Amino acid sequence: MAEELGQQAIVSRGAGIRVREVDLGARALIGSGAATEVHRLEAFTVPGYLGGLALVRIRDRETTPTHGDSAVLAQLVAMRWGLDARERALLDGLAAWPLAVVEGEGGDVVGCLVPLAAHPFYYLPADDTKHGKVPQQAKWLVVAPKRARRAGAAAVGERDVVARSTVLARVCLLLELLHRHGVVYGDLSDRAVLFGAGDVAEAFVVGCEGAAIAGDGTPQRNSAGWAAPEAFGDEDDGGGDGDEKTDAALSTAPSVQTVATDLYKLGLLILRVLAPAGDGLERSRDADRVRGVLDETGQRMMQDALGEEPGDRPTAAEWYAYLRGLIVENLEAPVIRSVTVTPALVAEGDEVRLEVALTGARQLTIELPGRADITREVGARIVSERFTARQSGRIGVRARNDHGETAALSNVVRVLPVPEPSRVAVEAPDVAAMLGALPDLAPLEAAVGISADAAGDGSLAERVSALQERIGADALPLNELLRIGLEAERVSRERDALFPSFEEFLGDITDSKNPR
Repeated sequence: MAEELGQQAIVSRGAGIRVREVDLGARALIGSGAATEVHRLEAFTVPGYLGGLALVRIRDRETTPTHGDSAVLAQLVAMRWGLDARERALLDGLAAWPLAVVEGEGGDVVGCLVPLAAHPFYYLPADDTKHGKVPQQAKWLVVAPKRARRAGAAAVGERDVVARSTVLARVCLLLELLHRHGVVYGDLSDRAVLFGAGDVAEAFVVGCEGAAIAGDGTPQRNSAGWAAPEAFGDEDDGGGDGDEKTDAALSTAPSVQTVATDLYKLGLLILRVLAPAGDGLERSRDADRVRGVLDETGQRMMQDALGEEPGDRPTAAEWYAYLRGLIVENLEAPVIRSVTVTPALVAEGDEVRLEVALTGARQLTIELPGRADITREVGARIVSERFTARQSGRIGVRARNDHGETAALSNVVRVLPVPEPSRVAVEAPDVAAMLGALPDLAPLEAAVGISADAAGDGSLAERVSALQERIGADALPLNELLRIGLEAERVSRERDALFPSFEEFLGDITDSKNPR
Protein backbone atom coordinates (compact mmCIF):
# COMPACT_ATOMS: atom_id res chain seq x y z
CA MET A 1 0.00 0.00 0.00
CA ALA A 2 2.80 2.42 0.93
CA GLU A 3 4.58 1.56 -2.33
CA GLU A 4 1.40 2.34 -4.29
CA LEU A 5 0.97 5.76 -2.58
CA GLY A 6 4.58 6.61 -3.27
CA GLN A 7 4.15 5.74 -6.94
CA GLN A 8 1.01 7.94 -7.11
CA ALA A 9 2.97 10.85 -5.62
CA ILE A 10 5.68 10.46 -8.29
CA VAL A 11 3.09 10.32 -11.06
CA SER A 12 1.29 13.36 -9.64
CA ARG A 13 4.49 15.38 -9.44
CA GLY A 14 5.41 14.42 -12.99
CA ALA A 15 1.97 15.51 -14.26
CA GLY A 16 2.36 18.91 -12.65
CA ILE A 17 -0.26 18.23 -9.97
CA ARG A 18 2.29 18.84 -7.19
CA VAL A 19 4.49 21.93 -7.34
CA ARG A 20 7.01 23.56 -5.03
CA GLU A 21 6.29 26.96 -3.54
CA VAL A 22 9.76 28.23 -4.41
CA ASP A 23 9.02 27.67 -8.11
CA LEU A 24 5.89 29.84 -8.20
CA GLY A 25 7.70 33.11 -8.85
CA ALA A 26 6.28 36.59 -8.27
CA ARG A 27 2.97 36.89 -6.48
CA ALA A 28 0.68 39.56 -4.97
CA LEU A 29 -1.67 39.27 -2.02
CA ILE A 30 -5.27 39.78 -3.18
CA GLY A 31 -7.28 38.56 -0.22
CA SER A 32 -7.45 36.60 2.98
CA GLY A 33 -9.91 34.57 5.01
CA ALA A 34 -10.15 32.98 8.42
CA ALA A 35 -7.82 30.14 7.45
CA THR A 36 -6.05 31.19 4.24
CA GLU A 37 -4.31 33.93 2.29
CA VAL A 38 -4.80 34.28 -1.47
CA HIS A 39 -1.99 35.44 -3.76
CA ARG A 40 -2.22 36.16 -7.49
CA LEU A 41 0.61 34.53 -9.44
CA GLU A 42 2.20 36.70 -12.06
CA ALA A 43 3.53 34.14 -14.55
CA PHE A 44 3.32 30.56 -13.26
CA THR A 45 1.18 28.11 -15.23
CA VAL A 46 -0.11 24.56 -14.80
CA PRO A 47 -0.12 22.12 -17.71
CA GLY A 48 -3.62 21.71 -19.07
CA TYR A 49 -4.94 25.01 -17.68
CA LEU A 50 -4.62 28.27 -19.62
CA GLY A 51 -6.17 30.80 -17.23
CA GLY A 52 -4.67 32.88 -14.45
CA LEU A 53 -3.70 31.18 -11.19
CA ALA A 54 -3.87 32.02 -7.51
CA LEU A 55 -2.06 30.43 -4.58
CA VAL A 56 -4.30 29.64 -1.63
CA ARG A 57 -1.85 29.40 1.25
CA ILE A 58 -2.93 27.94 4.58
CA ARG A 59 -2.20 30.45 7.34
CA ASP A 60 -1.27 28.13 10.19
CA ARG A 61 -1.67 24.37 10.14
CA GLU A 62 -1.81 24.25 13.95
CA THR A 63 -4.72 26.71 14.25
CA THR A 64 -6.62 25.31 11.25
CA PRO A 65 -5.96 21.54 11.37
CA THR A 66 -9.16 20.72 9.47
CA HIS A 67 -8.49 23.06 6.57
CA GLY A 68 -6.51 21.96 3.54
CA ASP A 69 -5.55 18.49 4.75
CA SER A 70 -2.76 17.30 2.45
CA ALA A 71 -4.32 13.91 1.71
CA VAL A 72 -7.73 15.44 1.03
CA LEU A 73 -6.20 18.15 -1.18
CA ALA A 74 -4.47 15.49 -3.23
CA GLN A 75 -7.79 13.69 -3.68
CA LEU A 76 -9.54 16.90 -4.76
CA VAL A 77 -6.84 17.63 -7.32
CA ALA A 78 -7.00 14.05 -8.61
CA MET A 79 -10.78 14.25 -8.84
CA ARG A 80 -10.55 17.22 -11.23
CA TRP A 81 -7.99 15.54 -13.44
CA GLY A 82 -10.22 12.48 -13.56
CA LEU A 83 -13.16 14.40 -15.07
CA ASP A 84 -13.85 14.34 -18.79
CA ALA A 85 -13.07 17.52 -20.76
CA ARG A 86 -16.63 18.90 -20.61
CA GLU A 87 -17.01 18.47 -16.84
CA ARG A 88 -13.50 19.79 -16.20
CA ALA A 89 -14.26 22.94 -18.20
CA LEU A 90 -17.52 23.36 -16.28
CA LEU A 91 -15.71 22.98 -12.94
CA ASP A 92 -12.98 25.46 -13.92
CA GLY A 93 -15.57 28.02 -14.99
CA LEU A 94 -17.65 27.74 -11.82
CA ALA A 95 -15.14 27.31 -9.02
CA ALA A 96 -11.65 27.98 -7.74
CA TRP A 97 -11.03 24.23 -7.62
CA PRO A 98 -7.58 22.98 -6.59
CA LEU A 99 -5.42 22.41 -9.67
CA ALA A 100 -2.21 21.41 -7.89
CA VAL A 101 -0.92 20.79 -4.39
CA VAL A 102 1.81 23.21 -3.26
CA GLU A 103 4.66 21.88 -1.13
CA GLY A 104 6.95 23.86 1.14
CA GLU A 105 10.69 23.52 1.52
CA GLY A 106 10.41 20.46 3.71
CA GLY A 107 7.94 18.70 1.42
CA ASP A 108 4.94 19.49 3.64
CA VAL A 109 1.77 20.81 1.99
CA VAL A 110 1.36 24.59 2.43
CA GLY A 111 -1.58 25.20 0.08
CA CYS A 112 -2.84 24.70 -3.43
CA LEU A 113 -3.14 26.42 -6.78
CA VAL A 114 -6.63 27.40 -7.98
CA PRO A 115 -8.09 29.25 -10.98
CA LEU A 116 -8.04 33.01 -10.53
CA ALA A 117 -11.47 34.66 -10.46
CA ALA A 118 -12.07 36.74 -13.59
CA HIS A 119 -12.55 40.53 -13.76
CA PRO A 120 -16.38 40.65 -13.28
CA PHE A 121 -16.03 39.12 -9.82
CA TYR A 122 -14.20 42.12 -8.31
CA TYR A 123 -15.16 45.67 -7.36
CA LEU A 124 -13.36 48.77 -6.12
CA PRO A 125 -14.40 49.62 -2.54
CA ALA A 126 -15.74 53.14 -2.23
CA ASP A 127 -14.03 53.68 1.14
CA ASP A 128 -10.61 52.16 0.34
CA THR A 129 -9.65 52.73 -3.29
CA LYS A 130 -5.87 52.76 -2.66
CA HIS A 131 -5.71 48.99 -2.03
CA GLY A 132 -7.33 48.07 -5.34
CA LYS A 133 -10.20 45.76 -6.15
CA VAL A 134 -11.61 43.11 -3.83
CA PRO A 135 -13.75 39.99 -4.50
CA GLN A 136 -17.45 40.77 -4.95
CA GLN A 137 -19.12 38.34 -2.58
CA ALA A 138 -22.78 37.30 -2.68
CA LYS A 139 -23.24 38.96 0.71
CA TRP A 140 -24.03 42.06 -1.38
CA LEU A 141 -27.02 40.17 -2.79
CA VAL A 142 -28.27 39.38 0.71
CA VAL A 143 -28.07 42.82 2.31
CA ALA A 144 -30.13 45.79 1.15
CA PRO A 145 -28.99 47.01 -2.33
CA LYS A 146 -28.41 50.51 -0.95
CA ARG A 147 -25.64 49.12 1.25
CA ALA A 148 -23.97 47.47 -1.74
CA ARG A 149 -24.21 50.73 -3.67
CA ARG A 150 -22.62 52.71 -0.84
CA ALA A 151 -19.79 50.16 -0.59
CA GLY A 152 -19.05 50.38 -4.33
CA ALA A 153 -20.24 46.83 -5.11
CA ALA A 154 -22.79 45.96 -7.79
CA ALA A 155 -26.29 46.76 -6.52
CA VAL A 156 -28.67 44.15 -7.96
CA GLY A 157 -32.29 45.15 -7.48
CA GLU A 158 -34.27 43.10 -4.98
CA ARG A 159 -36.82 42.37 -7.73
CA ASP A 160 -34.24 41.38 -10.37
CA VAL A 161 -35.23 37.72 -10.29
CA VAL A 162 -33.30 36.88 -13.47
CA ALA A 163 -29.89 38.04 -12.24
CA ARG A 164 -30.32 36.57 -8.77
CA SER A 165 -31.65 33.24 -10.03
CA THR A 166 -28.81 32.99 -12.58
CA VAL A 167 -26.18 33.31 -9.84
CA LEU A 168 -27.96 30.67 -7.77
CA ALA A 169 -28.43 28.30 -10.71
CA ARG A 170 -24.68 28.31 -11.37
CA VAL A 171 -24.01 27.39 -7.73
CA CYS A 172 -26.50 24.53 -8.13
CA LEU A 173 -24.61 23.29 -11.19
CA LEU A 174 -21.38 23.16 -9.21
CA LEU A 175 -22.89 21.33 -6.24
CA GLU A 176 -24.60 18.80 -8.48
CA LEU A 177 -21.27 18.08 -10.19
CA LEU A 178 -19.49 17.65 -6.85
CA HIS A 179 -22.19 15.48 -5.29
CA ARG A 180 -22.29 13.25 -8.35
CA HIS A 181 -18.57 12.58 -7.85
CA GLY A 182 -18.83 11.99 -4.09
CA VAL A 183 -17.53 15.36 -2.89
CA VAL A 184 -19.03 17.56 -0.12
CA TYR A 185 -18.31 21.26 -0.54
CA GLY A 186 -18.84 21.99 3.17
CA ASP A 187 -18.47 25.69 4.06
CA LEU A 188 -21.05 27.13 1.68
CA SER A 189 -22.11 30.70 2.50
CA ASP A 190 -22.70 34.07 0.86
CA ARG A 191 -18.98 34.82 1.28
CA ALA A 192 -17.96 31.69 -0.59
CA VAL A 193 -19.84 32.79 -3.72
CA LEU A 194 -18.56 35.61 -5.93
CA PHE A 195 -20.90 37.17 -8.49
CA GLY A 196 -20.70 39.36 -11.54
CA ALA A 197 -23.63 41.53 -12.59
CA GLY A 198 -23.09 42.20 -16.31
CA ASP A 199 -25.59 41.63 -19.11
CA VAL A 200 -25.68 38.01 -17.91
CA ALA A 201 -25.04 37.38 -14.22
CA GLU A 202 -22.22 35.03 -13.32
CA ALA A 203 -21.09 33.11 -10.25
CA PHE A 204 -17.74 31.76 -9.09
CA VAL A 205 -17.35 29.70 -5.91
CA VAL A 206 -14.17 30.06 -3.87
CA GLY A 207 -12.91 28.21 -0.80
CA CYS A 208 -13.00 24.85 -2.57
CA GLU A 209 -9.77 23.75 -0.88
CA GLY A 210 -11.97 23.10 2.17
CA ALA A 211 -14.04 20.46 0.38
CA ALA A 212 -13.96 16.80 1.45
CA ILE A 213 -14.72 13.35 0.15
CA ALA A 214 -18.20 12.25 1.26
CA GLY A 215 -18.18 9.63 3.99
CA ASP A 216 -14.53 9.88 5.04
CA GLY A 217 -15.35 11.73 8.29
CA THR A 218 -13.20 14.81 7.62
CA PRO A 219 -14.38 17.81 9.71
CA GLN A 220 -15.13 20.93 7.67
CA ARG A 221 -15.54 24.57 8.62
CA ASN A 222 -18.91 26.29 9.12
CA SER A 223 -19.53 29.99 8.57
CA ALA A 224 -21.51 31.73 11.32
CA GLY A 225 -25.23 31.49 10.64
CA TRP A 226 -24.93 28.78 7.97
CA ALA A 227 -24.50 25.45 9.77
CA ALA A 228 -27.18 22.81 9.23
CA PRO A 229 -29.19 21.96 12.38
CA GLU A 230 -28.10 18.31 12.44
CA ALA A 231 -24.39 19.22 12.34
CA PHE A 232 -24.30 19.66 16.13
CA GLY A 233 -27.54 17.97 17.17
CA ASP A 234 -26.11 15.57 19.77
CA GLU A 235 -22.71 17.02 20.55
CA ASP A 236 -21.54 18.71 23.73
CA ASP A 237 -20.43 22.27 23.13
CA GLY A 238 -17.51 21.97 25.54
CA GLY A 239 -19.22 23.97 28.29
CA GLY A 240 -18.39 21.34 30.90
CA ASP A 241 -21.68 19.80 31.99
CA GLY A 242 -22.19 17.60 28.96
CA ASP A 243 -25.84 18.59 28.56
CA GLU A 244 -25.46 21.79 26.54
CA LYS A 245 -25.55 21.64 22.75
CA THR A 246 -23.94 23.84 20.15
CA ASP A 247 -26.27 26.32 18.46
CA ALA A 248 -25.97 25.52 14.76
CA ALA A 249 -27.31 28.97 13.85
CA LEU A 250 -24.32 30.66 15.52
CA SER A 251 -21.44 28.20 15.61
CA THR A 252 -18.35 28.33 13.42
CA ALA A 253 -16.95 25.10 14.86
CA PRO A 254 -15.87 22.45 12.33
CA SER A 255 -18.15 19.46 11.91
CA VAL A 256 -18.40 16.36 9.76
CA GLN A 257 -20.66 17.35 6.89
CA THR A 258 -22.62 15.53 4.22
CA VAL A 259 -24.43 16.08 0.95
CA ALA A 260 -27.54 16.80 3.06
CA THR A 261 -25.81 19.65 4.93
CA ASP A 262 -24.66 21.05 1.57
CA LEU A 263 -28.30 21.03 0.44
CA TYR A 264 -29.44 22.77 3.63
CA LYS A 265 -26.91 25.57 3.07
CA LEU A 266 -27.95 25.78 -0.59
CA GLY A 267 -31.54 26.30 0.57
CA LEU A 268 -30.38 29.09 2.89
CA LEU A 269 -28.44 30.73 0.07
CA ILE A 270 -31.47 30.64 -2.25
CA LEU A 271 -33.72 32.01 0.50
CA ARG A 272 -31.42 34.87 1.39
CA VAL A 273 -30.60 35.88 -2.20
CA LEU A 274 -34.12 35.67 -3.66
CA ALA A 275 -35.79 37.26 -0.62
CA PRO A 276 -33.15 39.73 0.63
CA ALA A 277 -33.56 40.31 4.35
CA GLY A 278 -32.20 43.83 4.37
CA ASP A 279 -30.59 45.40 7.40
CA GLY A 280 -30.46 43.23 10.51
CA LEU A 281 -32.03 40.07 9.03
CA GLU A 282 -29.17 38.65 6.96
CA ARG A 283 -29.23 35.35 8.87
CA SER A 284 -32.94 34.68 8.58
CA ARG A 285 -34.00 31.02 8.22
CA ASP A 286 -37.72 31.74 7.76
CA ALA A 287 -38.80 29.76 4.70
CA ASP A 288 -42.06 31.74 4.48
CA ARG A 289 -40.14 34.80 3.29
CA VAL A 290 -40.13 33.42 -0.27
CA ARG A 291 -43.93 33.19 -0.32
CA GLY A 292 -44.30 36.23 -2.55
CA VAL A 293 -41.34 35.35 -4.80
CA LEU A 294 -41.75 31.63 -5.52
CA ASP A 295 -44.84 29.70 -6.57
CA GLU A 296 -46.32 26.85 -4.54
CA THR A 297 -43.76 24.38 -5.88
CA GLY A 298 -40.86 26.64 -4.91
CA GLN A 299 -42.35 27.33 -1.49
CA ARG A 300 -42.72 23.62 -0.84
CA MET A 301 -39.13 23.00 -1.93
CA MET A 302 -37.90 25.72 0.43
CA GLN A 303 -39.86 24.25 3.34
CA ASP A 304 -38.28 20.85 2.66
CA ALA A 305 -34.79 22.32 2.18
CA LEU A 306 -34.85 24.00 5.60
CA GLY A 307 -36.80 21.26 7.35
CA GLU A 308 -35.62 18.81 9.97
CA GLU A 309 -35.58 15.78 7.63
CA PRO A 310 -32.27 15.73 5.69
CA GLY A 311 -33.61 13.11 3.29
CA ASP A 312 -36.45 15.40 2.15
CA ARG A 313 -34.18 18.21 0.94
CA PRO A 314 -34.30 18.98 -2.80
CA THR A 315 -31.14 18.08 -4.68
CA ALA A 316 -28.99 20.66 -6.40
CA ALA A 317 -30.25 19.34 -9.75
CA GLU A 318 -33.88 19.85 -8.67
CA TRP A 319 -33.14 23.40 -7.56
CA TYR A 320 -31.33 24.05 -10.85
CA ALA A 321 -34.34 22.89 -12.88
CA TYR A 322 -36.68 25.05 -10.82
CA LEU A 323 -34.48 28.16 -11.02
CA ARG A 324 -34.02 27.69 -14.76
CA GLY A 325 -37.81 27.70 -15.17
CA LEU A 326 -38.00 30.86 -13.05
CA ILE A 327 -35.43 32.55 -15.30
CA VAL A 328 -37.25 31.54 -18.51
CA GLU A 329 -40.49 32.76 -17.01
CA ASN A 330 -38.95 36.21 -16.55
CA LEU A 331 -37.34 36.31 -20.01
CA GLU A 332 -40.73 36.40 -21.74
CA ALA A 333 -43.57 38.90 -21.67
CA PRO A 334 -45.30 38.82 -18.27
CA VAL A 335 -48.43 36.73 -17.71
CA ILE A 336 -51.38 38.04 -15.67
CA ARG A 337 -53.18 35.05 -14.19
CA SER A 338 -55.99 36.80 -12.33
CA VAL A 339 -57.23 40.25 -11.27
CA THR A 340 -59.72 40.30 -8.40
CA VAL A 341 -61.35 43.15 -6.50
CA THR A 342 -63.16 42.56 -3.19
CA PRO A 343 -65.76 43.45 -2.16
CA ALA A 344 -67.48 43.95 -5.52
CA LEU A 345 -70.28 46.11 -4.05
CA VAL A 346 -69.33 49.03 -1.81
CA ALA A 347 -70.52 52.46 -0.76
CA GLU A 348 -68.67 55.45 -2.13
CA GLY A 349 -65.65 56.16 0.05
CA ASP A 350 -65.28 52.59 1.33
CA GLU A 351 -62.02 50.65 0.88
CA VAL A 352 -61.58 47.84 -1.64
CA ARG A 353 -58.69 45.39 -2.12
CA LEU A 354 -57.13 44.61 -5.50
CA GLU A 355 -55.14 41.39 -5.87
CA VAL A 356 -53.18 40.60 -9.04
CA ALA A 357 -51.57 37.18 -9.61
CA LEU A 358 -48.86 37.36 -12.27
CA THR A 359 -45.46 36.05 -13.33
CA GLY A 360 -42.48 37.68 -14.98
CA ALA A 361 -43.49 41.30 -14.36
CA ARG A 362 -41.05 44.03 -13.39
CA GLN A 363 -43.60 46.86 -13.32
CA LEU A 364 -47.36 47.02 -12.79
CA THR A 365 -49.70 49.92 -13.62
CA ILE A 366 -53.18 50.03 -12.05
CA GLU A 367 -55.81 52.04 -13.93
CA LEU A 368 -58.58 53.12 -11.54
CA PRO A 369 -61.97 54.57 -12.59
CA GLY A 370 -62.21 58.21 -11.63
CA ARG A 371 -58.63 58.67 -10.41
CA ALA A 372 -54.98 58.75 -11.51
CA ASP A 373 -53.10 55.57 -12.44
CA ILE A 374 -50.81 53.87 -9.90
CA THR A 375 -47.47 52.38 -11.05
CA ARG A 376 -45.43 49.97 -8.91
CA GLU A 377 -42.11 48.14 -9.32
CA VAL A 378 -42.86 44.48 -8.62
CA GLY A 379 -41.02 41.20 -8.22
CA ALA A 380 -43.56 39.08 -6.43
CA ARG A 381 -46.18 36.75 -7.88
CA ILE A 382 -49.01 38.34 -5.88
CA VAL A 383 -49.47 42.12 -5.82
CA SER A 384 -52.04 43.64 -3.45
CA GLU A 385 -53.26 47.22 -3.27
CA ARG A 386 -55.93 48.91 -1.14
CA PHE A 387 -57.65 52.10 -2.18
CA THR A 388 -60.85 54.11 -1.75
CA ALA A 389 -63.67 53.36 -4.20
CA ARG A 390 -65.03 56.40 -5.99
CA GLN A 391 -66.69 55.22 -9.21
CA SER A 392 -68.25 52.02 -10.57
CA GLY A 393 -66.47 50.05 -13.30
CA ARG A 394 -63.61 47.65 -13.93
CA ILE A 395 -60.03 48.16 -12.82
CA GLY A 396 -57.41 47.75 -15.53
CA VAL A 397 -53.88 46.48 -14.93
CA ARG A 398 -50.85 46.52 -17.24
CA ALA A 399 -47.80 44.37 -16.44
CA ARG A 400 -44.51 44.87 -18.25
CA ASN A 401 -40.89 43.77 -18.30
CA ASP A 402 -38.02 44.12 -20.76
CA HIS A 403 -39.66 41.59 -23.08
CA GLY A 404 -43.21 42.87 -23.42
CA GLU A 405 -46.42 44.11 -21.85
CA THR A 406 -49.72 42.43 -20.91
CA ALA A 407 -53.05 43.98 -19.89
CA ALA A 408 -56.14 42.64 -18.11
CA LEU A 409 -59.38 43.84 -16.47
CA SER A 410 -60.82 43.04 -13.07
CA ASN A 411 -64.36 42.06 -12.19
CA VAL A 412 -66.94 44.89 -12.12
CA VAL A 413 -66.95 46.98 -8.95
CA ARG A 414 -70.24 48.74 -8.16
CA VAL A 415 -69.93 51.85 -6.04
CA LEU A 416 -73.20 53.06 -4.47
CA PRO A 417 -73.50 56.80 -3.83
CA VAL A 418 -74.13 57.85 -0.25
CA PRO A 419 -77.57 59.65 -0.04
CA GLU A 420 -77.53 63.30 1.02
CA PRO A 421 -79.92 64.28 3.84
CA SER A 422 -82.84 66.53 2.72
CA ARG A 423 -84.51 69.33 4.76
CA VAL A 424 -87.41 68.27 7.03
CA ALA A 425 -89.95 70.93 8.17
CA VAL A 426 -90.33 70.93 11.96
CA GLU A 427 -93.01 73.09 13.65
CA ALA A 428 -91.53 75.50 16.16
CA PRO A 429 -92.72 74.73 19.72
CA ASP A 430 -95.04 77.17 21.59
CA VAL A 431 -92.96 77.74 24.70
CA ALA A 432 -95.60 79.83 26.47
CA ALA A 433 -98.25 77.13 26.05
CA MET A 434 -95.84 74.45 27.21
CA LEU A 435 -95.09 76.35 30.39
CA GLY A 436 -98.76 76.25 31.25
CA ALA A 437 -98.75 72.48 31.18
CA LEU A 438 -95.98 72.18 33.73
CA PRO A 439 -96.99 71.19 37.30
CA ASP A 440 -97.21 73.74 40.09
CA LEU A 441 -94.44 72.82 42.51
CA ALA A 442 -95.46 75.24 45.26
CA PRO A 443 -97.76 72.83 47.20
CA LEU A 444 -95.13 70.09 47.13
CA GLU A 445 -92.43 72.50 48.23
CA ALA A 446 -94.59 73.69 51.10
CA ALA A 447 -95.31 70.11 52.15
CA VAL A 448 -91.64 69.26 52.47
CA GLY A 449 -90.75 72.53 54.16
CA ILE A 450 -89.15 74.57 51.36
CA SER A 451 -90.05 78.22 51.84
CA ALA A 452 -91.70 80.12 49.03
CA ASP A 453 -88.92 82.67 49.02
CA ALA A 454 -86.23 80.03 48.59
CA ALA A 455 -88.24 78.22 45.93
CA GLY A 456 -88.83 81.33 43.88
CA ASP A 457 -85.15 82.10 43.50
CA GLY A 458 -84.31 79.14 41.29
CA SER A 459 -85.19 77.85 37.83
CA LEU A 460 -87.61 75.00 37.32
CA ALA A 461 -84.74 72.50 37.15
CA GLU A 462 -83.18 73.85 40.30
CA ARG A 463 -86.52 73.66 42.13
CA VAL A 464 -87.05 70.04 41.09
CA SER A 465 -83.51 69.18 42.21
CA ALA A 466 -84.12 70.77 45.62
CA LEU A 467 -87.31 68.77 46.02
CA GLN A 468 -85.51 65.53 45.20
CA GLU A 469 -82.81 66.26 47.76
CA ARG A 470 -85.35 67.10 50.49
CA ILE A 471 -87.52 64.04 49.82
CA GLY A 472 -84.46 61.83 49.76
CA ALA A 473 -83.21 63.27 53.05
CA ASP A 474 -86.56 62.69 54.81
CA ALA A 475 -87.18 59.22 53.44
CA LEU A 476 -86.94 56.28 55.80
CA PRO A 477 -84.80 53.31 54.83
CA LEU A 478 -86.67 50.13 53.93
CA ASN A 479 -85.29 48.19 56.89
CA GLU A 480 -86.60 50.92 59.21
CA LEU A 481 -90.09 50.67 57.71
CA LEU A 482 -90.08 46.90 58.17
CA ARG A 483 -88.98 47.28 61.78
CA ILE A 484 -91.84 49.69 62.51
CA GLY A 485 -94.38 47.32 60.90
CA LEU A 486 -93.20 44.33 62.93
CA GLU A 487 -93.23 46.33 66.14
CA ALA A 488 -96.83 47.48 65.46
CA GLU A 489 -97.97 43.89 64.92
CA ARG A 490 -96.36 42.80 68.22
CA VAL A 491 -98.01 45.57 70.18
CA SER A 492 -101.34 44.71 68.62
CA ARG A 493 -101.11 41.11 69.80
CA GLU A 494 -100.00 42.04 73.30
CA ARG A 495 -102.65 44.69 73.93
CA ASP A 496 -105.94 42.92 73.24
CA ALA A 497 -105.72 43.11 69.53
CA LEU A 498 -105.76 46.84 68.99
CA PHE A 499 -105.45 45.98 65.31
CA PRO A 500 -107.17 43.00 63.66
CA SER A 501 -105.02 40.10 62.61
CA PHE A 502 -104.41 39.53 58.90
CA GLU A 503 -106.80 36.57 58.87
CA GLU A 504 -109.53 38.61 60.57
CA PHE A 505 -108.94 41.44 58.15
CA LEU A 506 -109.43 39.09 55.20
CA GLY A 507 -112.57 37.62 56.83
CA ASP A 508 -114.13 41.04 57.24
CA ILE A 509 -113.53 41.82 53.61
CA THR A 510 -115.03 38.50 52.49
CA ASP A 511 -118.12 38.91 54.67
CA SER A 512 -118.74 42.41 53.34
CA LYS A 513 -118.68 41.11 49.77
CA ASN A 514 -120.97 38.10 50.58
CA PRO A 515 -123.69 39.26 53.01
CA ARG A 516 -125.95 36.61 54.41
